[in-house]
Amino acid sequence: MKIEKAARPARLRKLADAQSSHAKRLKKVEKARARLERASQKLRALEADIAALARLGHDAQRPAAQAPRPQKLRQARLIFNPQSKGALEGTYRAEAIVGCLRAYGIDADLGLKTSGKIARRLAKEAVERELDLVIVAAGDGTIEDVVAELMGSKTSLGIIPLGTMNNVARSLGVPLDLEDACALLEMGLTRHIDVGRVISHDRPRGVYFLESAGVGLSALAAPLGQAAEKGRWEIFVAALGKLLAFKGTHVSVVCDDGEVLQAHTQIVTVSNAPLLGKNMLIAPDAKMDDGLLDVALYDGMGKAELERHFMAIAEGRRVDDPHVIFRRVRGVRVAADEPLEANADLDVLAEQQVWEIDVVPGALSAVVGKGLALTLPVEAVPSVPPLSGPQTPTERASQAQPEITSADASARRP
Repeated sequence: MKIEKAARPARLRKLADAQSSHAKRLKKVEKARARLERASQKLRALEADIAALARLGHDAQRPAAQAPRPQKLRQARLIFNPQSKGALEGTYRAEAIVGCLRAYGIDADLGLKTSGKIARRLAKEAVERELDLVIVAAGDGTIEDVVAELMGSKTSLGIIPLGTMNNVARSLGVPLDLEDACALLEMGLTRHIDVGRVISHDRPRGVYFLESAGVGLSALAAPLGQAAEKGRWEIFVAALGKLLAFKGTHVSVVCDDGEVLQAHTQIVTVSNAPLLGKNMLIAPDAKMDDGLLDVALYDGMGKAELERHFMAIAEGRRVDDPHVIFRRVRGVRVAADEPLEANADLDVLAEQQVWEIDVVPGALSAVVGKGLALTLPVEAVPSVPPLSGPQTPTERASQAQPEITSADASARRP
């Protein structure tokens, strides 16, 4: 008892010192937040000025093809995928895109994607030529093809969404309409966004992803949608058979802060972006510019429960499911009782028991808009894309129903 009484003053002194240090640290954080907010306000004001200056060169009553051309055009590389949804359906032709970009001050050197290898080569050439902009007129797959070539360079990624889902464009707030997308590119307002990385035995330098990586069922499901869309039925049947046979296993998920999560599960997802697949809001609060990844562990969920969950979050809908455990990390280690395949976006990696997945912060410069996946979205934009639904104003007008937009989803977050 005497020892306890003697120790009490020392403990109280330490407590008081700790509380004093806490108060000083809190004051510094509050000052830093105030400085950040002032800087953010100045940035938004400057971006509004840039948007206004860009609009001065265009009469809102005339189509872009008739707009006055600037004296000096910005040089860029355009990678066009003729097999993308928008191209196949005839919504936009390469010549029309080149013309629209020119009307918005961009002289685009056109390159056709005939394979992922060709897309990567076209992007690499642009970086070597020190062009400051590579524009991908395609879907998510082509965007993901070129990411590794642009990372760490002075060349920014621009997007003209022509894909089936356009998850990356929707997440970053890139308009789905050609005119508005070109207007955004003319403004040229960029953010540095993160890129995820999966380490494997045969690819120790890592396989990069923009949307999401996964271990287990996601790697089996990844080829299904692509195979069905492209009519590759042999691949579809083989992937479906493996998916149906998979029963799940016990996994340990070690987060970068040392926390260990244990579960019997069929899938672990690690997301850089909020959307995946059929505009599924797989990680509602994920930001692509915060230096973090959103890990989701689907504890004890069977295939029927997983199917219900993923159907519920399709089309940009937010669902709170108590079986889904979320953590925000810089890196994660997933160890399973048996070897499992993994995927980095649509790239499926061979089985291994332990997977390392981390983030490369701010690795990619991209022209962005008012996107759900940005901590500091661009407010002065031509338009904000919906998280799901029709691709163009004409399609949207034909479906007279309320839409969920990136801005709406942000406002609904608790």
